[in-house]
Amino acid sequence: MELKTRPLHPRFGMEVLGVDLTALDEETHQAILRLWQEHPLLLIRRQLLSEEDLMRFSRFFGRLEQVVRKDIHSRHNPEVVIISNLRDEQGAPLGGLGSYDLRWHTDQSYRIHPATGAVFYALEVPPSGGNTWYANTQLAYEALPASLQQELQGLQGLFAYTLYDEDIKDSTGAKVLRELTPDAIHPMVLTHPVTGKRSLYLDPSQTFGIQGMEAGRAQALLRELKAHAVRPEFVYQHHWRLGDVMMWDNARLLHRRDPYDARLPRFMKRTTIFMNPEWFPVPSPLASSGESSGQGDPTP
Repeated sequence: MELKTRPLHPRFGMEVLGVDLTALDEETHQAILRLWQEHPLLLIRRQLLSEEDLMRFSRFFGRLEQVVRKDIHSRHNPEVVIISNLRDEQGAPLGGLGSYDLRWHTDQSYRIHPATGAVFYALEVPPSGGNTWYANTQLAYEALPASLQQELQGLQGLFAYTLYDEDIKDSTGAKVLRELTPDAIHPMVLTHPVTGKRSLYLDPSQTFGIQGMEAGRAQALLRELKAHAVRPEFVYQHHWRLGDVMMWDNARLLHRRDPYDARLPRFMKRTTIFMNPEWFPVPSPLASSGESSGQGDPTP
């Protein structure tokens, strides 16, 4: 089966047309899988999904994560995270919306076993602001000089849980979350198990060093790679619409969000997926095992 699509960006990302995610047959599921393997960013517009629909679709690609921060769980399904600035009838936040997501990052890079898949469903969006930007680290890797590509082979990045401190006001809570997320080591280059294409794997905010490399040299190389990865030709900006479902692969993309008027409502739901390592590049093949989940990044 061949899906009807149109490009989001001249070089990456596809919008899938004419698909209802509540009524997918196996052939369409497989076609979406193949397309996601080729393109790290997929958009499906005009969807009307229950949380069960969202979870059912997401589970096709791997095991769903339950993030440690229970305050951002859906009241009905802990596998669904609420991203919102709205409050309930008692004035308590319905979900989470941090300021840290204004910076370039890739979700869960600080985790020993990151869940790299994200399915994001827009239910209420402000008329302006709050756009999400995606930077393709596969294209970034392919544009590196051959000598630098060779240097990166076998290098391991050092990652730490540092980005989110500013949004965790309770120092005790921050300490507990950090204990749940010890520093991680990941390859700086990932190879797609199906396409064979390679991508950079780093986080501009949380990759703090390179294993076995002198600190000054490592910092200089990381600065070079971080600046390179977000060059305009590798970046797509998404303007959200009601009913958008965006699927992205954190092993091949960085992302960040624009600010917006906090007086305007924003309400979205998200699943986070331990992607099947036979289908997608992952920093650790154990990421799809039955291990207990740790702190996840809820925001796009």
